[in-house]
Amino acid sequence: MSQAVCANETMSDLLRYIENNLPSDLNTGLLANIGYASHAKLYRSFYSLTGHSVKEYVRKRRLSNALALIKASELSLTDISMRCGYSSLQALCRAVRQTLSVTPSEYKSGGAFYFFPPWNGQPAHLVAVSNVTIPRMLRVLFHHTRLKDIENAAVSTFLQAFPGYGGRIFGRNGKQEGGKFCYELFLTDIGVDFDRLKQFGFEITRETPQFNAVFATIAVKNDETQINAAWNYLYAQWLQNSMFEYTDEPYYEEYMVKNGRPVKLKLYLPIKKRGGETKISLISDPGLRFIVASAEGYNAENIASRTVVDYLSARYSYIVSTSKELYLSKTDNTYICGIRVDAGAMFVDDVSVRCFTVVEGSYLVLESSVTGDYDRYAELLTSFARDNGMAVDTSGIFAIYDASESFDNLKTKMYCPVHFDTK
Repeated sequence: MSQAVCANETMSDLLRYIENNLPSDLNTGLLANIGYASHAKLYRSFYSLTGHSVKEYVRKRRLSNALALIKASELSLTDISMRCGYSSLQALCRAVRQTLSVTPSEYKSGGAFYFFPPWNGQPAHLVAVSNVTIPRMLRVLFHHTRLKDIENAAVSTFLQAFPGYGGRIFGRNGKQEGGKFCYELFLTDIGVDFDRLKQFGFEITRETPQFNAVFATIAVKNDETQINAAWNYLYAQWLQNSMFEYTDEPYYEEYMVKNGRPVKLKLYLPIKKRGGETKISLISDPGLRFIVASAEGYNAENIASRTVVDYLSARYSYIVSTSKELYLSKTDNTYICGIRVDAGAMFVDDVSVRCFTVVEGSYLVLESSVTGDYDRYAELLTSFARDNGMAVDTSGIFAIYDASESFDNLKTKMYCPVHFDTK
């Protein structure tokens, strides 16, 4: 059994204990006695699998339970504070105001919801969160006509040129130029032979300065399928459920070389503590309009996206250059992708795309600073709706990704059509 699976099973026991004892005094000393030799090991394990400290997780679960009672029950605030583990009514009111900037009574009458579900992650990679120093490095570019396995091609070519290289090797995807794809290598030994680099096809650019940042890291075997799965888990699953969000610092892959070939990688995702909580609100009639295309089967999302971009680029290029809101909905095998357009804009009919206006009605809207896994967010909204007495039309669920800040740092809004069952 893998280390990740063992850690996950032990953590599941601990999480069940937390869930069953939220009203109690859950301190880290008590939790450590359940199965951990030290506070430090508990802290690392909990961060690795949930992305939260124990204290932060307990705080959010208590608040989520308390706010659900405030919204849906007729219990007094004093009773709710006692049921949910707060030391006093004042402590509950303080927690609500600090997190949501409203009073409990304002939350009860408002259209916003706070929801932090119990962690239910599956056995996966172990993630470490720490402050890391990225050293001063030389940045060189490797170009290739094929994108598949370009990383190994770049590293292998470099090690062929410098078989005795003793420095560290970092990398990340670069920008495509013309018909060639690019992978960037970062070398800690900045005194390598420039002429030899050029002979082996590398383009030398510049030195990058040393810097410190907080990173979430994963170690993985040098296998393309495993690397892609690890990045997907780190960004689309672990990060979205954690207390962190992506930052503008660069991400890296570091190559561990043995006998002249890269055998493992360490993935570095730059993160920071989230500035706000994931929000759920109930709205009516979004008033949204998109130009969309659909595709089925292999690579469907990329095909549908490219169809929309190509159509608009040829006829309405200003929309592609100015619109920052992207549409996505999907079923098991079909993706519908689009770009938001103005409600009054006119478009020429085309067999490849269509103009789509979101149906009027009530929608739960989940807002997050992290672009998480589509299915996970849809599942969370569906579960939340049903827990709060709402019927869900799962076929109408869709997401909007906001690129106002950067296409590398998208914000998410997931829309779930609902109605209240009056039977």
